[in-house]
Amino acid sequence: MNTQEHIHALINVLSHSSKEDYTDILLNFNFQDINFSEIENWKIHSYTRNCFYKDENFELILICWDKGQKTAIHNHNGEECWVYLLEGELEEDFYELDDSGQLEYKSSQILRPNEITKSEGHDGFHRLRNSSKSRALSLHVYAKPIAQSLTFDDALGKLVDKNLRYDTFKSFVSVGL
Repeated sequence: MNTQEHIHALINVLSHSSKEDYTDILLNFNFQDINFSEIENWKIHSYTRNCFYKDENFELILICWDKGQKTAIHNHNGEECWVYLLEGELEEDFYELDDSGQLEYKSSQILRPNEITKSEGHDGFHRLRNSSKSRALSLHVYAKPIAQSLTFDDALGKLVDKNLRYDTFKSFVSVGL
C-alpha cells in the first residue's frame, strides 16, 4: 500500500470505531508505512498545524515542531484530543484553574515516539513543547473537530478565546468514505 492507502485505512478504522477505541487504534496502527513528507510543512518561528482529513466527527492534523517550538497554554473547548508522537520528543505541561480562576501548574510528562497522550473536557489545560534538539512530528486526532480554544495570552496575561486555523489543508481521501 502507498501512503494515501494507509491514510485511507486509518480514516476508515477511526470512522467505524467508537472514540473509546481511538487510543488503542493509534497505539496499534502501523504509522511506519506512511510517508508524512507530503503533509509536512515547517516554519522557523512557529509550529505548523497541517490538516489532512476533516469530517463532522473528527479531524486529523499533523503538527510539525522545530526545536524549542511550543503551544500556548490552552484547552480543547470540551472536545477530546489524542496526540500520537511520530518523531522526536515533546514535553507536556498540565495546568488547572485555581479557585480564583488563575492557571496553576500541576505536572509534566515527556512524550516519546509511539506514545500517546489524551486531553478532554473544559477544565484541563496543557502546553506542548518540542524539548528535543531535533524536529518532532505529532499526529493529533480531535473528536469532534475543534475551531476554538481557551488560550492563555502571554501579552495580556489572561485566558482568551482563540479561533484556530490550519497552516495547510491537504485532503488525501475522496469524500464519501
